[in-house]
Amino acid sequence: MHHQIVRRAGAERETLWVLLAAGLILATATVAVGLRPAPDAEAALAPHRIDSRTALTAAEQGLHADLRMAAAEIAAEIAALRKTDGTSNGRAPSPAELAAQALPPFAADASAAARGGHAWTLAEAGGTVAYAGLSADPGTAGSLVLLLDGDGHGDGHGPAIWLKRAAEAPPARLDEASLAAAGWKRITSTFTAGVTR
Repeated sequence: MHHQIVRRAGAERETLWVLLAAGLILATATVAVGLRPAPDAEAALAPHRIDSRTALTAAEQGLHADLRMAAAEIAAEIAALRKTDGTSNGRAPSPAELAAQALPPFAADASAAARGGHAWTLAEAGGTVAYAGLSADPGTAGSLVLLLDGDGHGDGHGPAIWLKRAAEAPPARLDEASLAAAGWKRITSTFTAGVTR
């Protein structure tokens, strides 16, 4: 007679392997997190710059977004005028023409009044196109300057938008040094590792 011992079915061995695998994964993750370098501290902005995410009022953020979009429209209009004229210097549209097209923030509507009621002017000099918006209510939104180069694109990084929290026109020279010396601050968008947009 032959006797065979049959063990009961169980999952002890499989459970041991699963626990070992989970422990290995946990140990690897702990080592990886421990070896990861700490994030760099945010670089401080230059004194003549201001962050669009954290340092603007809600009205100023809206105006900033509108000006960035308007810059693309203005660049397209300048390019179209150059094609029809056949010359290398197309005329920039006036603020009144932009308002007639209902292009924010140039349009004189309820939204513009609620965001500082800016009075817009146009200046062109040396291949630079500038739209200056003098604020009627600097407490809501400061005065703004939109700088575009002759092609309507700005300085290669998009339009340059400057802010001064006063009802004050910009200086006659609209270069970075003159604006900074007069107390204007360039609006910049800084994105760090902590930003999730």
